[in-house]
Amino acid sequence: MRRLLPDPVIDIVPMDVYPFLDRPKPALRPWVMLNMIASADGAIEIGGTSEQLGNPADEAVFSAVRACADWILVAAHTARVERYGLPRPQQAARRARLAAGLDERPRLAVVSSSGDFDPGLPLLAERRPHEDRALIITGSSVSDANLARLEPLSEVVQLAAARPSAEAILAELARRGAQVVLSEGGPSFNAQLADADLIDELCLSVAPLIAGGVSPRLINGSSLTAPLHLELAHLIEGDDTLFARYLRSPRAQHVADA
Repeated sequence: MRRLLPDPVIDIVPMDVYPFLDRPKPALRPWVMLNMIASADGAIEIGGTSEQLGNPADEAVFSAVRACADWILVAAHTARVERYGLPRPQQAARRARLAAGLDERPRLAVVSSSGDFDPGLPLLAERRPHEDRALIITGSSVSDANLARLEPLSEVVQLAAARPSAEAILAELARRGAQVVLSEGGPSFNAQLADADLIDELCLSVAPLIAGGVSPRLINGSSLTAPLHLELAHLIEGDDTLFARYLRSPRAQHVADA
């Protein structure tokens, strides 16, 4: 893999880069990273999942991005469709995490208003004895039956609102010591983060494919009335895929304060 910007580097290892970049914690909440992959024409899924968009270079960057966070956050629909399991970093990622001052493994948090999960979902059914349970963040309207199914298999927290806000979700993770939270979508949850102006970093992989179809965008259903401005921090290429790291622009803060 090679870095194109800011300074060209012919041979780069993502795991040696991403976990060691500066991510200053904002006041009262964690730093929020958003990691997504899209085709060259903007599709975030093919046939309902992101699997066909990936390649070995994307897998390397995906692992390196995950190595930056102490919590991975995902919405329930994405967890179901993508068959999420608990994070299990490989040895290189565990070494990088420890060198960056993090625990060997990140925790997983899943957001669900209904709490309706198949108990056979890997994140619930395939936990190993040494692993932390997934944290299910749900709202006040979850049924007693769904709670009864979840509580033996996961750690459940009910927030006050029927549909917990992005701010409340991050506040709960901050209460648990979160410094860096990596959100992996889906697009509707990304919209909640964008609407609340909570995205500090966007790691965007652009796959060398034209997918067509009717896939949603990275952020879907947002009520934003003005763009959120970003600055390109670096650009890496591997397997014809582009890996852009964007940071919140100082201009975005000026717009938010206006």
